[in-house]
Formats: sequence, structure tokens, C-alpha cells
Amino acid sequence: MTILNTTGTSQSLQFTTSGSFTFSVARDDIIRQAMLNLALLEPTEVPTAQEIVDCARVLNMIVKQLAGQLDRAPGFKMWQRVRCDLFLSYLKFMYSIGSPNGDYAAAGVTGLSYPTLYQQSNLTAVAAAGATTIYIGSPISAVNINDYIGIQYVNSAGNTDIYWTTVSSFSSSAGSITLTSGIPTGGSAGIGNYVWNFTTKAQRPMKILTSVLRDINYADTPQNELTVEQYEALPTKTMPTNVADPTAFYYEARVQSNVGHYYIDCGGAQDVTKHLHLVYLREAMDFNNPGDAPEFPQEWFWHLAWTLSLGICSMFDCDWTTDKQAAFVLATTQAREGNPQVTAAYFMPESEEDY
Repeated sequence: MTILNTTGTSQSLQFTTSGSFTFSVARDDIIRQAMLNLALLEPTEVPTAQEIVDCARVLNMIVKQLAGQLDRAPGFKMWQRVRCDLFLSYLKFMYSIGSPNGDYAAAGVTGLSYPTLYQQSNLTAVAAAGATTIYIGSPISAVNINDYIGIQYVNSAGNTDIYWTTVSSFSSSAGSITLTSGIPTGGSAGIGNYVWNFTTKAQRPMKILTSVLRDINYADTPQNELTVEQYEALPTKTMPTNVADPTAFYYEARVQSNVGHYYIDCGGAQDVTKHLHLVYLREAMDFNNPGDAPEFPQEWFWHLAWTLSLGICSMFDCDWTTDKQAAFVLATTQAREGNPQVTAAYFMPESEEDY
């Protein structure tokens, strides 16, 4: 671009780009912007401590309401879509998913990167009843103190299950792991039996999108999702003798203990080396600290600020004008049109029997 300066000679302007894509805002940035939208602050004024407390409470309410599929957006919340691997037992027909009180649903292991959610190894020596040390070979990697660790073993009744405990310590050079508690009385684990460890349990799902039964060779079998009526109508769903590969599930998100209940269509799993791989939506993270960033993509920042403005308007006895409503609608519409879900449509010809 060329312009004329005050002397009448031409001068070229050089424009550059930042090369950065990391713009973000923090909790208190959103609060300040929401208050500025309502003209509650002068340009150099800052909110009081009590105003921040009150606005942060409303902001947390907003992001919880936007979580899952509750915002009527045409697309899924891809930034809240996560995965976990739920380990099975021959004794269980219902599993609790949620950290820290849930069953063993792996969401990640320190030392390994996504999409690896757990580490798998094999015993190199027999682990008898009461054993608090197991051997998986040297060197040991991606095992951490306090990791959850599951060992495929045969219990006193002769059934194959997974014994779960935590890692107390380990020796990489010796290939040994010390367990917090030993193999149960009457049980044992043989050479070659599988060992799984992970660091982080999955958060409670709000909505399960897909579920597959995955075998030790990573071959997947899709599970059918049941309604509560369909699940309750199953005649042998909790029968201890109905031990099989699960083929269907029913899920309920629960408030108590911050877990969800995942029900399978049989009384127990016949092959505990298989696990359930879930894709689900979880709730958005809390805003606890001034510097906490929103767990939303950048196109939602303006929406959060204007939604908070709407949420605190009556609290500060402000007028919600037509201009403010127009800005709110624009920010909301643009945010909700992002990340549309691609779906498949199928068309089938009618048969003669339909006539």
C-alpha cells in the first residue's frame, strides 16, 4: 500500500502478521468484559472482590448449562468430546464412571501421549496369592507411583478376572513393580498374563456417543444403546450365570458421587482382556481462579462475555436495551454455528410390501 506523507512524497506501509493463534481469555477477563458491556466500569476501573465472586458464580452456572448437548447448537461439542477405556469384570453388570470414585475407566497415563489411555504389559514371572511384587520385564517405562494397576488373574473360584490395586514403587532395571496390596488369597497370575496401568480415571460422562467392545488385538465390536425401557425388559441382565461379551448398554449420568452408571446387557464379562472404548461428552471445567481459561474454542469467548452480561444485568439493576440484545444474539448465533456435525444420510427404495 502506498500513501502520500506530509511532504507530498510517497511512502510504503509494511503490514505483518503475528504468526500466533493462541489468543485466549481468563475468567476475570470475561467478567470485566461483561461488566464493560453493561457500562458498569470506567475504562481504568476494576471490579471489586465481591463483584468478582458474584460474577464468577454466574459464569460457572452458564458454562455448566452450555455443556453437553444442552445449548441447541447444530453441532456436537467437539472440545468436550473425550474418550476412555472401561475395564470389565466377570462379576459386574453395572459400572460407575467418574473420578475419583468410579470404576476403572482409563483416561490417560503419565509418560504416554493421547490416544494411548493406558499401558499394557505381560507378567514375566508367576504372581502367587499374597504377592506384592510382580515382574513385567526390564526396562519399565510409563509406570508411575500411585498409578492404578490391574492384573489378569484366576481367583479362588477358578474364574478369570482383573485384580486392581495401585503402584507403590517400581524398579525399572529389575522389571519389578511393588503393589499397594497383594494378589488375593487363593488367586494367582501366570506368566504371560496381562497387566494394565493408567494414571487418570475418566470424568463422569454427560452423554455417551459411541461404545465399542475392543479386544486385545484392537478389533472393535459396536455396542447397541438401549433405552431405560429396553434395558429393564431384559430378563437375564443381572443373572450371575449370564456371563458373556456385552453387546448393548444403557447409561445414566448421576449426581451422587459425581459418577455415571453404565449398565451392560449381561451379568458379567466372559473375557476380561476385552474392554469398552467409549466416546462421550463431559461437562466443562470449573472457573476456580482468576487466570482460569474457558474450556471452549475461541469463537465462544465473545458469546461467554455477552451471556454473562445478560446473566448479571438484573443483579446490577441495569437496563437490557435493544442494542445489548442485538449484540447478545449476534454473539450467540455465531458461536453456535461453529463445528457443525457431519452426519450420514441413507435412502432406501420402498419395497412392494409397502404398497
